[in-house]
Amino acid sequence: MTDFANAAWDYEADLLVVGTGAAGMTAAIVGKTEGLDVLIIEKTEFYGGTTALSGGVAWVPNNPLMKAAGIPDSRDEALTYLKHNVGNRVAPGKLEKLVDHGPEMVDYMQANSAVQFQMMEDFPDYRPETPGGCKGGRSIDPKVFSGRKLKDFANLRKRGMEIPGGIVGSVKELRRLAFFKSNPKGLLDVWKMFPRNLWNKIASRQHMSSGAALVARLRYTLQEKGVPLWLETSLEELLVKDGKVVGARVSQGGKELMIRARRGVIIAAGGFEHNSSMRKEYFGPKAADTWTSAAYTSGSPGNMGDGINAGLSVGAALDLMDDMWWMPSSVEPGAQVPTIHVFERGLPHFLIVNSRGQRFANEAKPYNELGREIYENDAPPAFMVFDHEYRSRYTMGTMLPGMTPERFIKSGYIKRADTLEDLAAQAGIDPAGLKQTVERFNAMATAGQDEDFHKGDSAFDRYAGDPANKPNPCLGPVAKGPFYAIEVQAGDLGTKGGLLTNEHAQVLREDSTVIPGLYAAGNSSACVVGNYYPGAGGTIGAGMTYGYIAAKNAAVQTDQ
Repeated sequence: MTDFANAAWDYEADLLVVGTGAAGMTAAIVGKTEGLDVLIIEKTEFYGGTTALSGGVAWVPNNPLMKAAGIPDSRDEALTYLKHNVGNRVAPGKLEKLVDHGPEMVDYMQANSAVQFQMMEDFPDYRPETPGGCKGGRSIDPKVFSGRKLKDFANLRKRGMEIPGGIVGSVKELRRLAFFKSNPKGLLDVWKMFPRNLWNKIASRQHMSSGAALVARLRYTLQEKGVPLWLETSLEELLVKDGKVVGARVSQGGKELMIRARRGVIIAAGGFEHNSSMRKEYFGPKAADTWTSAAYTSGSPGNMGDGINAGLSVGAALDLMDDMWWMPSSVEPGAQVPTIHVFERGLPHFLIVNSRGQRFANEAKPYNELGREIYENDAPPAFMVFDHEYRSRYTMGTMLPGMTPERFIKSGYIKRADTLEDLAAQAGIDPAGLKQTVERFNAMATAGQDEDFHKGDSAFDRYAGDPANKPNPCLGPVAKGPFYAIEVQAGDLGTKGGLLTNEHAQVLREDSTVIPGLYAAGNSSACVVGNYYPGAGGTIGAGMTYGYIAAKNAAVQTDQ
């Protein structure tokens, strides 16, 4: 830490934002709209952070789109849901601010930026049956956007792999398209996708969906508002004067620059999922022994914990450093990023077993919860097991229905056998255990009731299931060969731990006092919903809301 009393500033701004994911870009837009002179910096050559690699969905309870659609929700219901599931892990005031300012943030961004959302009326919360839970509407989806509007489109962070078929569609559209084999009428609901994708290829419109669309909309707004974004500029140190953060020392092209931030610095630089030493420090030897950040994290490659460590160096408190946004994942041969398994797990003719051949969880449960159970499973590794019926009807990872690349078989990524016994031998699963498990599973699937783990009981499970499959959209026998198995690991979307903040997004010391001039949002801050994951877009919704709160608070401060 440098106590910078007599600075020779290379650049001055009211607000310095570190990081270009949804939280950081939202903060920068709000700061500019509120009349501040804003600078936003990004360590890598690509902007967008993990948001650009994500589904782009934002979880915002009681949001204005729900009200417009006549879907009932309220502040009290949302708080009941959060307090029931989060418990006492975070200060109640932080949950209250999330609920109060989330809808306000959506209205503000739709009025003052290019950000536009659409309703996902049938996407339930992750625990919709708990008190205050909602069966749909709290998760909202960014609308498709054309990258041709961006002057620096080439610097928008891209996925390491594309959606199967290279199709551009919103989460809502892709969800309906997934069942085209069992429900061809569903294609009528997403007909707009087809001319859009054709026009994309013919005219190079560079349409984007999901997280890329959200980032592009945010970036376009910064571009139009004239907010400078410096790429390949890393935060090296926060500068302090009389106990207040007044700026930062950054590195750009091998040159150090001193940046003054008159109203404050907002750290929104992601978590530490790509920092192996930090993972070992906070997760212990099991993390180091069973999985590595390079193989199984879907977080942005630049997420090394720089912002967290910079805050720590000026006396910030940390929290939740031993938790992740867990995600069941596998690594396809030759892939540079993991394949995440979100909805495939809720479909019929599918189960997950450990090396004993035993089920240990509801396969359709929210990915954060299942990922943690895979991590804690006492008989690793875990395997996704499915049959010919599944493979012929449904997408698995990047594999379209009925299309299983031989290179995946030859590499061993996916095991295939005519019998379950042979499949178990290939995968290293106990054959007797697998046989017994599948026999019981098939009997329950035929009856439509999972007596062991209740797959298909929750509205969230059923959202991921096949509505054409009766009586339970999530259950079907694994009975028709050939049979398949893919090893699945406890991957992650990023880390949950970071700088401890209050309800104003101000960073706190260990004694709970505020570090003046320092804010944090997104995965650089300790998760504002504790260990819980409330619904689809829980990371982005909270990140954008607290980025909004941080910038609003900074705007009413006096110069430092």
